[in-house]
Amino acid sequence: MSRLRDLGEFETLRRLMAASGGHPAEPGPPSAGGVVVGPGDDAAVVRAEAGRDLVITTDAFVAGRHWLDGWIDPRALGTRLARANLSDLAAMAARPRWATLAMGLSPERDAAWVEAVQGGFAAALGADGAAVIGGNLTAADGNEWLCVTLIGDVQPGLVWTRSGARPGDLLAVTGHPGRAGAAVGLIASRPDDARGPEWEPLLVAWRAPASRVDLARALASSGAVTAAIDLSDGVGGDLGHLCESSGVGAEIDARIWASDPMIEAAAARLGRGARELRLGASDDYELLMAVDPAGLPRAELVAREAGVPFAVIGRLTASPGVLEWVGVDRARSRIEPGSYDHYR
Repeated sequence: MSRLRDLGEFETLRRLMAASGGHPAEPGPPSAGGVVVGPGDDAAVVRAEAGRDLVITTDAFVAGRHWLDGWIDPRALGTRLARANLSDLAAMAARPRWATLAMGLSPERDAAWVEAVQGGFAAALGADGAAVIGGNLTAADGNEWLCVTLIGDVQPGLVWTRSGARPGDLLAVTGHPGRAGAAVGLIASRPDDARGPEWEPLLVAWRAPASRVDLARALASSGAVTAAIDLSDGVGGDLGHLCESSGVGAEIDARIWASDPMIEAAAARLGRGARELRLGASDDYELLMAVDPAGLPRAELVAREAGVPFAVIGRLTASPGVLEWVGVDRARSRIEPGSYDHYR
């Protein structure tokens, strides 16, 4: 095992560039990805396409909070880190282009682990057409951390925001929201149980969220979606953010949002309610969208052709800030828009 302490900063950086498939680029015409100067210089140089708006996001993962050694292998961690940031661009219907990755790591960290993280990160970005163009490496005395800046672009007029939803729009989600949070709940309270094969679909949802970039761009072209947000904190909390930005209310209808057997099973094992798991804190990196009712058939066709689970779960209302759950018995109750809070 070679530790970062053994290799030093510059040999580690050389290996990381190799792990991401990159090398110092010489100035000249931009590559197919628009990179003029890549990793290895003081800064990267990229060339944006004329007539497209840039979309920029940044996010950090902290050890013990966003990942747990022993529960996710390093390449999968790199993939998950990429997908978390790709999810932000998907929520804006943007095309990923360029990324930087900064890492604060213990000098005792195995260099092979770091290379695997970088490799998984670069491969996941590459699958959606983006390239790693630089980054930084520093020693960390406390919790280790990984920080990404991801830049994309979008055709003017096609970008999604949180503020375009209207009363009467339908609420739709991709995937199976709540599964990632259920996995974390099992890991935290029943770690021996969590390793059982019956819980693998939940662990996969947490470890390996899918990219929704291609779906989002296709949906944007369909014109069916009026607003969107990525589900990084949980349905209840992120729905609250969307409604606040759009000045609307919402109701989630249990009569049309089919139950999820995996969440039902996890709720029973954890002694919690399935509704709590579906709405509560959960970094699923799925999409929550407001859909024009007239455009729903187009949206469903796009999702079906992409092979992505897509479900209508409710609708938006003209009661700003009022979030309600409609039970199978038609009874109504308030949804408290709580979500994951880093400081609570």
